[in-house]
Amino acid sequence: MKETVLLTGPPLNGRDEYTKEALRLAKNENFQYYHVFDYLKEIGREKGVKITRKNVLDFAISHPDLMNTIRDEAFKRIRDEIDRSDKSFHLVSTPALFRWGSGSVLGFTLSNLKLLKPSRVIIVLDDILSVRRRTIHDKEWFERFGRNKENIKLTTLVMWREDAINHVKTLVHELNKEGIQVRYVLHFGIRHPYQTFIDLIFHENKKPLIYLSYPMTGHEEEYYHRVRKFYKKLSKHFAVLDPGALDDWWIVAEYDAQVEENPEIQRIKIKNIFDGEEIEELDREDIEQATDILRRQLVERDFNLVDVSKAIAVYHYAQGVSAGVISEMAEAYRTLGAIYLYYPFKKRPSPFMEFYGMQNPSRRTMFTDEDEMIQAMVEEKEYWTKA
Repeated sequence: MKETVLLTGPPLNGRDEYTKEALRLAKNENFQYYHVFDYLKEIGREKGVKITRKNVLDFAISHPDLMNTIRDEAFKRIRDEIDRSDKSFHLVSTPALFRWGSGSVLGFTLSNLKLLKPSRVIIVLDDILSVRRRTIHDKEWFERFGRNKENIKLTTLVMWREDAINHVKTLVHELNKEGIQVRYVLHFGIRHPYQTFIDLIFHENKKPLIYLSYPMTGHEEEYYHRVRKFYKKLSKHFAVLDPGALDDWWIVAEYDAQVEENPEIQRIKIKNIFDGEEIEELDREDIEQATDILRRQLVERDFNLVDVSKAIAVYHYAQGVSAGVISEMAEAYRTLGAIYLYYPFKKRPSPFMEFYGMQNPSRRTMFTDEDEMIQAMVEEKEYWTKA
């Protein structure tokens, strides 16, 4: 049986680079990959139009009817290739939406998705500061911003993400209304290991999706080392979604710390913890405006990861109750996901945490041994994967 998966998201979030490397490692899997931009260039040449990364936005805004025709033909050709293929998995990659100046360019329309009929949509995302750095190091895009880093505002990049997610949500809602069922839309951070992406796409039956919930802020490195080790253990049996794979919170935390130290500060220094030791100086007002949106996106993203997961594994190696963890457990309870709680302390936690923690087939309130919890999840997965 064939399955079509749409890989999309905002521009400059590393979608194609990440996907291509993951698929290179998955060379033994039965799939075909379709990069929509390659089809746009080919069809453009046939119509006497040269489409490049540098001119595609201006061309699409100035010649919308012709661009729509080219895009529609691209999706038709992809659909035809899928129908003729003997491959099981068909991965189609394209941005969701470009917004530039006073205009916008759609990566796909409702009619394109009705033709494609994706069963899953994966919105591929990177943290906002990495997107900014990627924009600076991209020749064509940096030129669009006047070759001036100060013109690349975090607020702009956050709104790119917002626009892409809303575009996808709107069209998927319409697809489902028309009887074309998209099983889920997933906000996927590219800091996940490549194997997680491979398991997510190809091994869903063998390694079901689960969410790893844990207190994320205010801990020593040894704590995060334990979390990473636990993630690796879980990943032997499941495709594990990690909220830390898309982490904008450290930008907010760094801003809060510097403003508290100096309320008059106007330039905030932030080190990119993912891509090296380079320090960026950012405008305070820009961070403040972006932060309001980032805080909401963080909650929406974590709830999205919980909602698409069959179970959540709570790794609460901290005695203080995390509001975020409790909220994620409540969301899993609302969506009927199984909940497993690791809490290795003698002092009993919140009764709400205990209540949510027993929402699993064995009704175990909590585990004090992490390996025992993983074993219980493995033994019981046939029950909660059917829910």
